[in-house]
Amino acid sequence: MAAPTQVEVVPEVKIAPHPPRLTVVLPLAVLFTIAGGWWMQQAEIVVLATQITEAIPPIPALGALLFLLFLTWALARVAKRFALTRQEVLLIFAFCAVSTAVPACGSLRFPLALTTFPIYYERTAPQWRLYLITPYIPDWLVPKEFAIIRDLYLGRADGRVPWSEWTIPIIVLTVFFLFFWLACSGALSIFERRWRVHERLVFPLLYLPMRATEERPPSGLPPFWKDPLMWIGFSLSAIYNAMNMANAFNPLFPAPGKFYSFDQYLTAPPLNALIPLQLHYRPELVGLGYLMSTEVAFTVWFSYFLFKLESLVGRLLGWQFAGYPFPQEQGLGAYLMTAVLLVLAARWYLLEWLRSLWKGQTHPDEALSSREALIWLLVGFTGCSAIMIKAGLFWPIALFYFALTVIVALVYARIRAEVGAPMVWLFPYYQHKKVFEYTLGIDRLMDPAFGGVRSMTIFSVFTFLARGYFLSYTGTQLENIQLGAWTGYREKLWVRLSVVAVLVGLLVGFYFHLAPYYRGGALNYREGGIWGHWHANYEFNSIVAWISMPEPPNWPKILATILGGVLVLALGFLRFNYPSSPFHPLGFAIAGSYGDLVWWPFLIVWVCKFLVIRYGGGRIYRRTIPFFLGFALGHYVVAGVIWGLWSTTGKAPFTRYAVWFG
Repeated sequence: MAAPTQVEVVPEVKIAPHPPRLTVVLPLAVLFTIAGGWWMQQAEIVVLATQITEAIPPIPALGALLFLLFLTWALARVAKRFALTRQEVLLIFAFCAVSTAVPACGSLRFPLALTTFPIYYERTAPQWRLYLITPYIPDWLVPKEFAIIRDLYLGRADGRVPWSEWTIPIIVLTVFFLFFWLACSGALSIFERRWRVHERLVFPLLYLPMRATEERPPSGLPPFWKDPLMWIGFSLSAIYNAMNMANAFNPLFPAPGKFYSFDQYLTAPPLNALIPLQLHYRPELVGLGYLMSTEVAFTVWFSYFLFKLESLVGRLLGWQFAGYPFPQEQGLGAYLMTAVLLVLAARWYLLEWLRSLWKGQTHPDEALSSREALIWLLVGFTGCSAIMIKAGLFWPIALFYFALTVIVALVYARIRAEVGAPMVWLFPYYQHKKVFEYTLGIDRLMDPAFGGVRSMTIFSVFTFLARGYFLSYTGTQLENIQLGAWTGYREKLWVRLSVVAVLVGLLVGFYFHLAPYYRGGALNYREGGIWGHWHANYEFNSIVAWISMPEPPNWPKILATILGGVLVLALGFLRFNYPSSPFHPLGFAIAGSYGDLVWWPFLIVWVCKFLVIRYGGGRIYRRTIPFFLGFALGHYVVAGVIWGLWSTTGKAPFTRYAVWFG
């Protein structure tokens, strides 16, 4: 039987009559970004108890929203003229959602690890023979003097950062990320009006900030904060986290933990092919996932079990392909085919966009005009490609690699807008770099005609575009554009302001990374290095191994990528011709990206929503939404805000309950 479809849940929109006061918004946004940078430093680097910048929205941005909301409520009662408007609060939230996420582990921390790792371990682990590749890393990407990098990993007695040595690398990386933001924003601006205005995507992840800040009655808080169902959901999530927190202080206290694993029961073949098989407890995925369509939720867990079935059959047949059934390779194929389907679906809109580009026409509700979008895309694409090529990456690889990155970013933004899954890792991470390796073959990439060792070294340096999640902020950009359309700040204003947010986030991020590393030493913190050092180890030591033993193309992975694309094409055809079908192509793309983590929360979502809509209808579904929003909010507040702030005071016992939101 077909699963019921999504019910429209877009909150009522009231456009504010006056534009936001930027003289108030900008200083407050920068102040909260700096505070968020310090919070990130303590929680993620010094203590490593919570990854607050991985959340959607980032916990510092959510903390700023809650603080400003209740501050505004208090001021409205005693000094109304000093209170912020709803659109000003949400504009600060949008700014912080970008600026406090930029210094995250999967974005800014990754290039620091990838550029410094080979220089430090070339001397300290000579058996790895990294001296074969470090000469190819340009000194304008990272200080090449060993003493500078040694102090980064071991700390300095005076704790001072050698800013003069880091000035040029900081400028280059800042410019690169700004170019990247321009390219993604330009590409997004081509499609955003089609997705927002024509298709009217529901943007589920915006429902929480919209409901939390909706117009309040003159005498109190918005209705959301008075809803008993919201507080019941909040309390359940808070109790779950409180039990884990109590267990961190006293291990004898019973606690549910963060997941349940079936691996202990699957040790004998062929059932060990199902490992890993775990139930992850993620209140935010259940709470916010309740807003996604049942077709997507069903397809996610169904596809995950399809992958497990493939793995089991492969084991029974004796197949010995490492990584089989290659879910992420299938996920990449799914993403690329989704991009093709999105273009085909928007073909008439794109023709109209080209006509407006030729005539220079603009629309009042678009984030960038056609010409501006094209200029942003070309400038960003050219700038990022030029920096990678100048560093030594073979130019055709640089162009195709960056193009794949932008395509994946666009599809991810579409998934966020239509589905609303709150995960920054919900794309086939690493695969749009690995696809070059298993498709062309390492033997060809290591050939001097393709750039050889130098090109592969720089390819590894810029692998943060594939393995990190800076590209996932394209989803945040699209949501912030829609947030402005719903609450009154102009789309064009936000897109321009977002560049400032990225710049502020980068500068704050560099400071709050380099300062603790030179003060205490990256190796002396709990991570045992800069976040991503394990990936840098794999990347650079693989190059050293490939110098003598290059690998040919990997046909099983190539076929898996093609299979993922074919399956999405089939699901898209099925959905277009049979609207009652329970399958959705985006669900398969999600399962191929991070099915291990999301299948159980989305199975819960599917069961709950199926039963509610089947037996209660749309009215009951809408009434239960506050319960699930409260369930997600309780996790963000207790595990993110409270535990995240509390953990900044020391290492134990906070590291015994480490909370990851990614």
